Amino acid sequence: MADASRSFARRPVGFRPIGSSTPLRNSGFTLVELLVVIAIIGMMVGLLLPAVQAAREAARRMSCQNNLKQIGLAVHNYHDTFGQFPTVNANNTLSGGSLFTAILPMVERANEFQLYDFALANNHPVNQAVSGQTIPFFLCPSASLRRAVPGCDADGGRAAGNYAASIGSRDYDPYWAFSARPRPALNGAIVYTDTVEGRTGFRDITDGTSQTLMIGETAYNLPDYLFSSGDCAGTPRYSFTYWSNPFPGSTGITTQYAFNPKDKPGDGVFDANWVRSFRSDHPGGTQFALVDGSVRFLSDHTDAVVIDALSTRNGAEVLSHEAY
Repeated sequence: MADASRSFARRPVGFRPIGSSTPLRNSGFTLVELLVVIAIIGMMVGLLLPAVQAAREAARRMSCQNNLKQIGLAVHNYHDTFGQFPTVNANNTLSGGSLFTAILPMVERANEFQLYDFALANNHPVNQAVSGQTIPFFLCPSASLRRAVPGCDADGGRAAGNYAASIGSRDYDPYWAFSARPRPALNGAIVYTDTVEGRTGFRDITDGTSQTLMIGETAYNLPDYLFSSGDCAGTPRYSFTYWSNPFPGSTGITTQYAFNPKDKPGDGVFDANWVRSFRSDHPGGTQFALVDGSVRFLSDHTDAVVIDALSTRNGAEVLSHEAY
């Protein structure tokens, strides 16, 4: 009897005595069932992924909006201290430093400000210890750099930025400071130091501080904008925005050219002036800090006339909030 019990205990799982009418049970999944489950999971992921991506972009956009608010507040603090807005260039040339360099003490970067020598160019080796620093709130989380910055000798050791001052609706010769050409007259909230109207302040924003752009976004999203010289000549530069560089098209931008242009590599429609346009990697538009400190998202479908009107400080335009 004991031998029979041991023999029965060694029978394999699923053993059925001959003549038994009890069906053999299989506790696993069939291949068809497994494929169905995988298909259902795939469909659920496909449905959820766009929602997850949208939620992530919403969070990045909110963080970018907060950066613009902080920059706007820093400009206000600068005005409280000096009775005027900072200019696009922090000294009398287009080389020494930008608006963003000037407001460093207002964004808890006083040590960097003290190290910076405004008598030297922003890409001078002495200043690269500061201008080469990546400062998080000068970068929009939605904006991809698409290359290392600095990464080529033409970068001059300078770190990237994603924001620029709004200097109005009119473009002008960007080389005026290096030649005998007339200095430009700018109609934006922020101007250059050596311009005919001098520095601006709240008193000059007669169009209303809630209807005048002050700081907008830029992005490294122009693949057809190439390096023209240096060790990276012929490769995509993507943008010219270095937060410490006051040169036009870097941290001083007008609204004269295309708003938030979309450059597709090699499609043959690239316009070199797009480098001097406000643009972003947000879907559908670009964010701005207005002179009153508020932040507004302007849709790609906003009329160009409205955008130009918002970029001027004293154009006497009449705008309704429904227009933008």
